[in-house]
Amino acid sequence: MNLNNISLLTKDYFFGSPGSTLTGRDIIGLHLEKEKLHYVCLTRARGEWIPARPDPALEPLGSVEEPAPWSLKQFLEWLTVFPLVEGASAPRKRAVYLTLPRNCFSVRDLQLPPMPMEDALVSVENSLPVCCHLPIKDIYHDIHLCRTIQGNINALIVYAARRDMDEYLNIFRETGHVDSLRGIFPVSFGIGAWLNIQRYPMPIGLMLPQDSACELAVFQKKGCLFSGTWPLSEGTEAGDLLAATAKSKFQGLGENIFYLHNGGTPALPSPSPNRLDQLPLVGENPGIAAAAPALSGQQEISIDGTPPRLKTFQPVRLAVPLVLILVLIISLMTWNVKWGISSNQKEIKILKTEIHELKKELEPVEQNRKTFRKAARILEDTREFMKTKPALFSHINEIARCLPEDTWFSHFDFKSGVMTLKGESPDALKVIEALRTSSMFDQVNLKGSVNRNKTGAERFTLTIKFKDNEADK
Repeated sequence: MNLNNISLLTKDYFFGSPGSTLTGRDIIGLHLEKEKLHYVCLTRARGEWIPARPDPALEPLGSVEEPAPWSLKQFLEWLTVFPLVEGASAPRKRAVYLTLPRNCFSVRDLQLPPMPMEDALVSVENSLPVCCHLPIKDIYHDIHLCRTIQGNINALIVYAARRDMDEYLNIFRETGHVDSLRGIFPVSFGIGAWLNIQRYPMPIGLMLPQDSACELAVFQKKGCLFSGTWPLSEGTEAGDLLAATAKSKFQGLGENIFYLHNGGTPALPSPSPNRLDQLPLVGENPGIAAAAPALSGQQEISIDGTPPRLKTFQPVRLAVPLVLILVLIISLMTWNVKWGISSNQKEIKILKTEIHELKKELEPVEQNRKTFRKAARILEDTREFMKTKPALFSHINEIARCLPEDTWFSHFDFKSGVMTLKGESPDALKVIEALRTSSMFDQVNLKGSVNRNKTGAERFTLTIKFKDNEADK
């Protein structure tokens, strides 16, 4: 799909029609002349519009050599009959566009100051009774709006008598194709859309001989600016007068006016390059002009009683792309978070493995460290004991000297110059008094209660505080 198609689909989505046509239907362009019907049948393939047979018996491009309107009826009956043939595949949905010569319509132009398109449409609709030469109830009409380079709005009121258009509409109803009809309009409007697709320099004017009349149409990129006709019997002078009026009215038109048919000069040059190279030129098959507004994305008009289809921006349609963008952003953020979590989990797993390996390597070192600390504590205790050993033994000997007979100790504890002893004696008080007589002891006290065992001996606990902590020296 090329950039032009992408741009067209984007405009169709945000500005309404003809989006449904481009996305879901084949296009059939029809141009009806007095003695011939030109047709072009297109389908979308690989992002481009290409010719396609509407049914097995019809060529994708061609004409029906019958007087109008029988040629139109015959073509539409073929579209109705051939899908009913046994074994024929179901037809795709179609959008049919019909163009007629300019002399089937009347056109009035209005110039409006800069304003919103919706307001311009309302203003023109209010002017219909004044601008149209037929009663409103007796016509079908549509309004083509085009904003000029200066910002003003050029409005064309295109209308025709109901009885004339009903003749064609009834044919579509009788053949069952009225639901597929998307537009009936002057062929010159389709030619202008074709010129825009081919990117001719704009603005541009075309002299278009049609049946018994000739038309001068002026176009810019956004649509038709002017459409005027005169009888062929009046010759070229009437055309020159219209051309002079158009040149003075539309800035930049200058000499950019060409003839499309009948050998007039200057003739419209062939497009270079041809951007619709698989389709005929508009001079070879005017049916392509009927399909061109749908292909170019310009405003479609239809003189069939339907209301004007003004292409305006529809903000509500922003919701879908915004939601899609939001979903995409959230999805990307979610994926990024999940990827980050997954990466972190892998790193954590690797770190845990490395930590486990390091722990295994450090286990012997930790065991050695614990052993060294234990040995250091034992060594420190030994050193402390060796420092106090001589004085401590002297105190123990002094205790043994002072004790009465039949007194013995089963347990003693020495810490910070205080010795705690547990033992038995026939008389605990005599033990206390005897120890207090020694000059080596500062304080001798009972600790807790005195109990008597079965043999009559007293069990007791006492504390002895050495003078000046001599045992710690």
